[in-house]
Parts: sequence; C-alpha cells; structure tokens
Amino acid sequence: MNTTAISASLSSNDEILSIEVVRNNETASMLKCDKLVLATGPWTPAVFKRLFPSSSVKFEPVISAGEWFVFENPEPHSSVIAATYFDDIVGEKLEFAGRNDHTIWATGAKSDIGTVPDVGEVPEPDASSLAKLKAYSDAFLSHPRGGLRVIKQGRSYRPANKKQLPIIAGISSSKLSTNRYKGGKPSVYINAGHGSYGVALGMGSGKIMSQLVLGEEPCVNVSKLGV
Repeated sequence: MNTTAISASLSSNDEILSIEVVRNNETASMLKCDKLVLATGPWTPAVFKRLFPSSSVKFEPVISAGEWFVFENPEPHSSVIAATYFDDIVGEKLEFAGRNDHTIWATGAKSDIGTVPDVGEVPEPDASSLAKLKAYSDAFLSHPRGGLRVIKQGRSYRPANKKQLPIIAGISSSKLSTNRYKGGKPSVYINAGHGSYGVALGMGSGKIMSQLVLGEEPCVNVSKLGV
C-alpha cells in the first residue's frame, strides 16, 4: 500500500529490465527484474496500462462490486470455519461464513455499478444494498433480541473481466510496446480476474504462474486463460 509502481523499462527486444517505484511518496527508485508478475486484483488493468502505455494489449475489465458485513457471532461454538450459500433460495448471491475469530462474514448481490477506487481509497458502500443484506442476515442468522452486532461494513471490488475467466498468462514481448519486436519469450505475466474465487483458486493459480515464469509446461491446460 505504501509503494507505487509508476513506469517500466524495456530492453531493445522489449523484455522487462526494471520498474520505477515510489515508496511513501518519497524519491523514486528503480527495481531491476527479468520477470514481472502483475497480480493486483481489480487494479491490474490500470497498473498494466500505467507501466506499458504503448502496449497493444487491451483489457476488458467489468465492475463486480459487493457490499459486506462482519457481525459478532452470537453463538460461537468452535474454531471451525464454515460457509453457507443461499443463492438458490433468494435468487441472487448471498453468502455467510462463520470465522474462527467468533465473527460472521456476510456478502450479497453483485453490482456492476461503480468505479474501482484508487489504491488506498475506501469505497463508499451502497446504502440500499447494505440494508437489503442486513435484512437477509437478520432473517437467516440466529441473533439476540437486539439484533446482530455489526463490527464492520463496506464495499469491495472483485477482479473480473468480460470472459468471466481468470487471466493466467505471459504477455508476448511483441505486444508490450510499439516497437513490435518479433520473437523473445514473455517477461511480463498476468495473474488476475478470478472474481469471487480468488482465495479458492489462489494456490493453484500461483503454482501455474510459477511454472510459466520458469519456462515449464503448465500442469493444466491454460490456453483459454490468455488476455
């Protein structure tokens, strides 16, 4: 959160050499690298565009926002983590997760309205969506007479794109700038766009990305997960 990547330097054959970063709003410095993986969630398209403004690669991100609550669990029984889904009952996304810190996390319907906030900026939740989620929570969760105690509430943006598939791929060096250098292996990689399943797919995506970066054959077919 305290470091911002502001530009990238490429070699004569359009392979990554370094990125320029600013830490704590102080003097910029260069970080040398021969591989770069962008895995910055919903900010990935904006970060890529900032680092490679001449690239022919055009992302098609979509807004996938959602309100959430963290409630105090009125009946904590164990340290087991469990999730329950009510999508089929209410006809839209509705999820509750009991966590091992004696809280319950709740999230509701997806929204395609809004703008991904700048890094570090706290988005303002939609009041009507919060009220609807609170009503569902009161209806489906056991709670004392005074109602569920809200610990936190807010809005989050999921990394998503029009294909509704994650992007796990290397970017051809010929697509990073207008030089259009022919040949060369990818040195810039994207791992983003997992929507609501980032945590569930995180370990597998990380393994596949490491294989791509090391020049190994991926353990699964990722031909449809390109940009």
